[in-house]
Amino acid sequence: MSFAEVFLRLGAAFVGWMVVYAHIVWLAALHAMGCGPDGSERHALLLGLAPLTAGCALLLAATRPFPEVHAMLRWLGLLLLLLLPFALRSIWQVFVGVNLNDTAICGDDAPAGWHQLWVPVQVLTLVVVAFFVLRVWRDSVAARRQKSPKK
Repeated sequence: MSFAEVFLRLGAAFVGWMVVYAHIVWLAALHAMGCGPDGSERHALLLGLAPLTAGCALLLAATRPFPEVHAMLRWLGLLLLLLLPFALRSIWQVFVGVNLNDTAICGDDAPAGWHQLWVPVQVLTLVVVAFFVLRVWRDSVAARRQKSPKK
């Protein structure tokens, strides 16, 4: 494997982890930030970031040919697990407001069309990210088991 390919794989994996972290941290902090003077613009940005996050989750497996690096990067998934309850709280808060109470994300008006899509898109994004994080974890554990000598 060439030197350039090694750095390309490492860079792609780091970009994938950074985009996933940006989305999950923002989603986790959303309930604490609330609605600002811009209304539901933060929610709209997260809705637009969701496809990018799901796409970048594919990059998490870029270090697969390097079992040692892949095993080190898998630990980044634990912090995501700690952030998951906070992200789910933000999603639940919007679900109750928009889907159950039929109010806009920010305000008492009727919800806009994209407000109805916000919760399913965020849940789908979390499922895709969880799938690829668990795949990284599984692959690195399997590589470690293959490497260890049998007794």
